[in-house]
Amino acid sequence: MPEGTKGIYDCPVLANTEVARGIFLMRLHAPVLAAQVFPGQFVNVNTHAYGGGQFSPLLRRPFSVCQADRQAGWISILWKAIGAGTRLLAGYSPGNILNLIGPLGRGYALPEGGGDIILLGGGLGVAPLPILAAALQAHGISFTAMLGARTAAELWGEHELQTRGGKTSLATDDGSVGTRGLVTEILEAHLAKRDAAHPRSQVYACGPMPMLRRVAQICQRAQVPAQIAIETVMGCGFGICMGCPVEPAPGPAAFGRYLLACLDGPVFHADEIRHESIAH
Repeated sequence: MPEGTKGIYDCPVLANTEVARGIFLMRLHAPVLAAQVFPGQFVNVNTHAYGGGQFSPLLRRPFSVCQADRQAGWISILWKAIGAGTRLLAGYSPGNILNLIGPLGRGYALPEGGGDIILLGGGLGVAPLPILAAALQAHGISFTAMLGARTAAELWGEHELQTRGGKTSLATDDGSVGTRGLVTEILEAHLAKRDAAHPRSQVYACGPMPMLRRVAQICQRAQVPAQIAIETVMGCGFGICMGCPVEPAPGPAAFGRYLLACLDGPVFHADEIRHESIAH
């Protein structure tokens, strides 16, 4: 995965729209970031820069880059108002300035050629999938997208992935749209139907850690490679604060250290880390 040059940018807000219940898509003018960001990378956001010089919360918040338009020079982030930092983001409107550091972290490694490519997102884990879908489309690679949420009102991304050529399957906990149950059940059923006539599968996933642990189990049993983007606190984004440790699957002694989500991730191969070690 190529890496862009990290920088600090003051980005004007272009739009801040509620796209599902309690879920917002914020579009930002960020031409340098748009030109460099790779699917799965993130930006660290100063949520309190607007609003009278307040300094709480102190730490920046990480957000996956959801979409990027290199020609128009904008990126978008997807967020939900669940804490002090994200509630402050609700006060941003077009013309306000948001301070970002990025692009940060290791993103997804694109597949070489086609095959049975699966994009899987649970809840806000859909965030990095539209930019990944755009990259796949640009390389002429078809894919299937599997999206899950608690209820239909909290589901977003189906249209965005379909417009990039993806076939979508949906799951909700309450059965209000798509299959009733977990999105990992759709994945398990899909992989169980494969036979020798089907191309080799590859899974690209993002979501809460219990979901990603299940993805890893399913893919290991099916002998399918999976890349997962983990969701955890990443205070500095540079590996300085050491606040996002991830234990390697063979143990830290094998590497001489713990891995860091912000530096060695947030995308990992599912079998290279011990999932229980990740704070969430």
